[in-house]
Amino acid sequence: MVSIQTRRRTAALLEVLGVYLAGAFLNDKVVQLLAHWRLISPTNPFDLLTIHTTDAELLVASRQLFLALILIYLSYFVLIIPINWWHRRRGPASYGLTRAGRPWKMLILAGLATSVMTQWPVLVHTLVDAVHPLGAMAPWRQAFFDMSWRRWQFWLFAGILSYALIPVVEELLFRGYYQRRLAEDWGDGPAIIGTACFFTFAHPQYLIANAYNISMIASLLCLAIGLGVVFAWTRSLVPSIIAHAIINVPLTPLWQGALLVVFAIGTYFAWRGALKAVKQVFANTKVAGCIVLAVTLAIYVVEAHRINAMTQIAIVMLVVALGLEALDSRESPSSTDVLTQSS
Repeated sequence: MVSIQTRRRTAALLEVLGVYLAGAFLNDKVVQLLAHWRLISPTNPFDLLTIHTTDAELLVASRQLFLALILIYLSYFVLIIPINWWHRRRGPASYGLTRAGRPWKMLILAGLATSVMTQWPVLVHTLVDAVHPLGAMAPWRQAFFDMSWRRWQFWLFAGILSYALIPVVEELLFRGYYQRRLAEDWGDGPAIIGTACFFTFAHPQYLIANAYNISMIASLLCLAIGLGVVFAWTRSLVPSIIAHAIINVPLTPLWQGALLVVFAIGTYFAWRGALKAVKQVFANTKVAGCIVLAVTLAIYVVEAHRINAMTQIAIVMLVVALGLEALDSRESPSSTDVLTQSS
């Protein structure tokens, strides 16, 4: 007989896996429909990026990228919001859009401390690559860094791509939904590690086998764990959005070096509070749960778009998850089950 805890954990994992690809599938269909009606361009905005991209081309790419990101994240939340409503998770606070009873000053400082403690690997990585190239990056990323930065059109595109829009929508999806949903049945520790792997390997531009991308994956994983910890500790997305935005601002090697010095100084003041938060969040965490979610989510997100039938499988996963959750909602666990789950 499957325990209630196992059934709930299975449902949570299947729901997350199902939403990830079902949302992408819905987005593809919406984009095809809008492109057919000529309301949007089917061109990938990254295809417009070269070292010689003009100001006008950057503006076109910015508009296309903005629309593409809005559509993809709307597609996810078209699924997520009804599911959460059914689970009685309603209102902005259910997605981490809240101060969670904490003052703004504390949330801002938590975001800055998260930057200080988790972003130095990324800075070291980029500085080393500037001195001694570690390998090729995705062509569009290379073009982005090589083109002229001395124009407002570049910073508009960068704002949409990296430091303004992306931190909000990615944190809303990965921490506000995926991590929060997994934490309900797996606990904070496994949810943080699993979502961090999910987030890291969901960046296909780094899935190129060379020293640059391997070190970037490791650095990004460190950052993602930090974002998960601060969200679990504060129950607010404000700190993780701040930290995410800071690391995504494009910087020259000189400014990266200066920021690394600032982070080194900040670490001296922040490490005790960070250690306290980590201990609190990972208290009573079982390593086995962390490994199961980390391995499952990492493999799934890497292989998701390589297996032709994966979208159909994901839709089935989502239906099964909702069925298990419906079954669970009809059954009230006995006191023995509750005691078993809490032990």
